[in-house]
Amino acid sequence: MTTVTRPHVTQVRPPELVDMALSGRIRLPSFQRSYRWRREDVVKLFDSILRGYPIGDLLMWSRPAGSAELTIGPLTLDVPATPEALWVIDGQQRITSLVGALAAPPDTVDPRFRIFFDLRTESFVSAGQRDDVPDHWFPLPTALSNSRTLSWQRERPWLAEQDFSRCDELVTAIRDYPIPMYVVKADDEQTLREIFDRLNNFGRRLRRAEIFNALHTVSGQMKPSGLASLAESISGFGYGEVPEQVLMQSVLAVRGGRIDRDFRAEFQHDRDRHESFQLAEKSLGTAIEFLRDEVGIPHLRLLPYMLFLPVLVRFAALFGYPEGRAAELLRRWVWRGSVLGVTPQGNTVALRKNASAVGDDPIESADRLLKLLPSGREWLPDLRATKLNQARAKVNLLGMLSVRPRILVSGEGDDGRTFSVGDPIDPVRLLDGPTSPLIPIVESGTELGGGVANRLVHPSTLTRADIDRALDGPTAVNGEVLLSHFIDSTAMECRRRGDHQGFLALRARRIATTIIDHVQEGALFGFPDGPDITQLLEPGELA
Repeated sequence: MTTVTRPHVTQVRPPELVDMALSGRIRLPSFQRSYRWRREDVVKLFDSILRGYPIGDLLMWSRPAGSAELTIGPLTLDVPATPEALWVIDGQQRITSLVGALAAPPDTVDPRFRIFFDLRTESFVSAGQRDDVPDHWFPLPTALSNSRTLSWQRERPWLAEQDFSRCDELVTAIRDYPIPMYVVKADDEQTLREIFDRLNNFGRRLRRAEIFNALHTVSGQMKPSGLASLAESISGFGYGEVPEQVLMQSVLAVRGGRIDRDFRAEFQHDRDRHESFQLAEKSLGTAIEFLRDEVGIPHLRLLPYMLFLPVLVRFAALFGYPEGRAAELLRRWVWRGSVLGVTPQGNTVALRKNASAVGDDPIESADRLLKLLPSGREWLPDLRATKLNQARAKVNLLGMLSVRPRILVSGEGDDGRTFSVGDPIDPVRLLDGPTSPLIPIVESGTELGGGVANRLVHPSTLTRADIDRALDGPTAVNGEVLLSHFIDSTAMECRRRGDHQGFLALRARRIATTIIDHVQEGALFGFPDGPDITQLLEPGELA
């Protein structure tokens, strides 16, 4: 009979988990999937801890582990060998979230680990690296240190007594929260398999095959560096699924040289591969944050050309997050390239030329990218384009989203969350599904019926009957909501008369004007490019 020691049951608290992870005692096996949680999952986890709700048990396998370079969330650690490491069998997502958020370094890009406690609303919030963090948001890593907590409070003399109380409650809740942990020592995997089957798991369950295929590789090796693993990590940024080809181009971009070279013989050894994939993941996060927050493209499905992403990844690897004049020029490059076409000589040639233009200096790099675009600035939106595999259709939808359309009919999305009439439409939720967010209003037999003038931006649960009820029924939505869909009182009068062509023509004019204005806001056609001329002047020359 196989010798099995009885599972040891104990409790571990979040600060202990952090210490154990930083010292290398906790190890994450090389699972076939990587960290999957989104920022809202991490926020809910800490909210459960604050409220004292159960978050589930941890299941660990006690085995030796060699020295290694480990990755846990935003942390990269060089840890020594240990005879009794605790390999995580169930609890990877929770441990990564807890350790990643509580030990996140200041330069963390991933918003899943930039978690704060809002003292005003008494709720947890996530922030991107470039988001403005209000002074009343308490950073979670501060909670693990008395001196840092007191320093944070002293720097804010305006804090009221209730703010101090909330800080104390938060710190106490995080430090004292008990998490049940089962530690198993077994000669074979059958015991673990049986225990795993009987445990009630928190969050997204792992399949047994995923766990026990990974157990064969528990030997202290570092997390594998592959495109599938990189894709899993990037998916947590909430920007959509990055195609494998673009991920491969991004890895090559951070390494320099021709971005279209053969990937198969690229790496000299495992460490070389690992370091490149780490840099690519960080640079992808920076590029995505720039596209979302500075350029105004909320989801990858709306990025007119995929070429933008690996080129911005190269820029991020060399210079970090785009700042100042370089950021302004890059924003112009994306928007001008979106409407003029950034690949006039084909994607491969354009990718090679654009990636090669990035180097030496951030402002000069951005200016060189602008000069690679086709000449001219004359363009008009193509309102016939509605399929999101077309750059023109993506530009149209970005313009329509710029007015922040609102929900017309209450319902439930594919993710199970509800939405109510008048709520702003969340672009990320809108685009995460496979269906088109452009919903036809009337039959498409009219001249404008096949274009965006005959489309509403709305979750796909909206039916033709819902539209008729929302626009014409006894509980029709108010004018402010209708205006967010380019429907004014004159257009509604046309609809009531049955003049669908007039209704669509009025919408077409409003939509076209909005798209043109939105593109110009980012592209700044007619404005001088190159370095900011004021930076070339000596102090006092502007006086």
